[in-house]
Amino acid sequence: MNYITVSFHPQNGRIAGQHITMRGLHGLLFNVLKQVNEETAAWLHKHPSPKPFSMVPYYTNDGHLAGLRYALITDAALDIMLRAWQFATHQRTPLHLGRQSFTINNVECIEGPDFLTLANLTPHHQMQLEFVSPTAFRQGPGHLPLPLPGNVFRWPFNVWQRYAPERLRIHESWLDWCAKNVFVTAHRIETAVITINLRNGRSDDFIGFVGPVTFHAQSKDDEALRIWQALGKLAAFSGVGHKTTMGMGAVTIS
Repeated sequence: MNYITVSFHPQNGRIAGQHITMRGLHGLLFNVLKQVNEETAAWLHKHPSPKPFSMVPYYTNDGHLAGLRYALITDAALDIMLRAWQFATHQRTPLHLGRQSFTINNVECIEGPDFLTLANLTPHHQMQLEFVSPTAFRQGPGHLPLPLPGNVFRWPFNVWQRYAPERLRIHESWLDWCAKNVFVTAHRIETAVITINLRNGRSDDFIGFVGPVTFHAQSKDDEALRIWQALGKLAAFSGVGHKTTMGMGAVTIS
């Protein structure tokens, strides 16, 4: 697992965050990928869920878009992303988000843990996650913007089952253990709204929550606790909930 951080250099004034949509950022990625290899761009775009990456934009303190951070689960996704963004950096060709143009100032790659390292973490009974971009979970025709443990850890569980080596796969019964044994003991969450897309002057908004949440597991099952810690660490790469490849559900773990 790896992080790639892409820093922007604005050309016509700083990039105003209020004019950025998540679909615009999603489209930017695939435009950059196509410049290097249309076939691999199509492969990643059509990749079945869960995809091997998540994304989150980062902003200056006064609300201007400064860049993007990608978390890559597989080496194949890392290779595709890194080559494309490095190519964009060297080309110095202006990129666009709406009417705002910029070039790539810097691309940095940071190595993270592998699945075996996560699988061997020490079991603990407490965990704190910071939800840094709007997070919500599909529920029927809508979304639930609340950090229920069974929802929070389901997406990292799905990513683990898809990408971890077969010998490290988790028994499906773990999700039942999580729902029965993991509880929220403290939080300072608040509602956050982000624009997915603009259509005919109207915004398509995504409503989620952000903020710190403390979870506690009331169990003496060391193996289940070890898995829980592993999935908490994985969440920092996989994201949590819905639309993680478009910037939602980004978390950090204390």
